[in-house]
Amino acid sequence: MINAIAVDDEPLALELVGTYCSRIGYIDLKQWFTNTSEAASYLKNSAIDLIFLDIQMPDISGIDFYKTLDCNIQVIFTTAYSEYAVEGFNLDAVDYLLKPITFSRFEKAVKKPVITLITLIT
Repeated sequence: MINAIAVDDEPLALELVGTYCSRIGYIDLKQWFTNTSEAASYLKNSAIDLIFLDIQMPDISGIDFYKTLDCNIQVIFTTAYSEYAVEGFNLDAVDYLLKPITFSRFEKAVKKPVITLITLIT
């Protein structure tokens, strides 16, 4: 099971990620947040494997937020802006999903952390 959170300032985008995660049997979306400060507080005390993270956030960009994390959490960036893709992949992002996100594209993206986690275990 992959424990995940989602961070996006758009509630509809969070609902979509939640709906998609519920259709994937091995993703447990523990929480979702509309701001990075609440997400950061949650991450201090929670074992999370994966973050679905928007890039354009009001207080700090998703990329800058991810750079502040002092842990080995994988990230899938979810954004409407393609121009940050290279920077996202330079941070070793699992994937980069452009909004509007289709379920088939979401499913393809979340299969990547499963492969990575299995490799780390064996």
